Amino acid sequence: MSRFTRLFPLLLLPFVLRAQTRDYSNWINFGSSHTSKWLQIAPAKLGPNALPVPEIDWAQIDGESRVETGAHYHQLSGDTAINSFFSFYWNIAPGRAAIRIWGQPSETFRLSNAMRDERQIYYDDTGWITQTGDLLISTYVQLLREKNGLPSLSLSYTLKTTTGSNHHGRYTDASLDYFYLAAGKSFLFHHAPIDEIRIAGLLGFYVWQTNKVEMAQDEGPVFVGGVKIRKGRFTLQSDIGGYTGYDAYEFLDRWSGEDRIEGYNDPLVLRTRLEMTGGKFIFLLEYQSGFRDYPWKTFRVGLSYRFRIKRVDLQIP
Repeated sequence: MSRFTRLFPLLLLPFVLRAQTRDYSNWINFGSSHTSKWLQIAPAKLGPNALPVPEIDWAQIDGESRVETGAHYHQLSGDTAINSFFSFYWNIAPGRAAIRIWGQPSETFRLSNAMRDERQIYYDDTGWITQTGDLLISTYVQLLREKNGLPSLSLSYTLKTTTGSNHHGRYTDASLDYFYLAAGKSFLFHHAPIDEIRIAGLLGFYVWQTNKVEMAQDEGPVFVGGVKIRKGRFTLQSDIGGYTGYDAYEFLDRWSGEDRIEGYNDPLVLRTRLEMTGGKFIFLLEYQSGFRDYPWKTFRVGLSYRFRIKRVDLQIP
């Protein structure tokens, strides 16, 4: 036997040992195909942009259209991500109806093997990775404007496409939609330290597809409430909210007589945003802190450009 033949198994040994460092024997098979069968489609078990908590719209449809671009930095031990952001808000009828196309054109992330084991992600950590994110489409209709002491009311529906991949457990690669009714009321002040305080909230329903054949979707109520304070060119706003899923995975786990799975699908987040208006531009800074089933801390920077285009006028009370 040649010397090379004797040495060849030793050369392969580091690769064999590397392949054996991650143990899949105790992973839970959720019943889908390929490597996605080990993924749990729940907000605490995927990337920070997979199943987002809706942003409050203050029950107001703006009189202007706007384009926004920015970047978001997400931090969690074992999971760091930076994503680009784009939003096109088109006011198709002045202050009455609007459509918004938004999402993450790209997400660059680093996920440790320890976190990959915790989330049951098959692929090993190979360093920083960039993937395409999801695209979402939202519609808004103003049902009622503020008058005679009554609050404004608006209705919204959002649909998520499947442009984002579930490779490395970043996105769901499945449908998501939610709808809600929002109410808001402004209080104006003259010769005071502030110009306006607005209080608003929304309540609706959130639905997303799982990878379980026995229960193809998870769902539950969505809720967000917040307050906004405006003074001159500056606006400070804060809102808190989330949604509560039905716990499809946990329900099937209990039904089968086992007790290995938790739902991980009841996220709650707190957002604080500062906006500064300068002409047709709006500069924004935001900090988001996740609590229940959303462990990331997120910093956001963005720039919006406002403009007006000719629209169809609709008669709405």
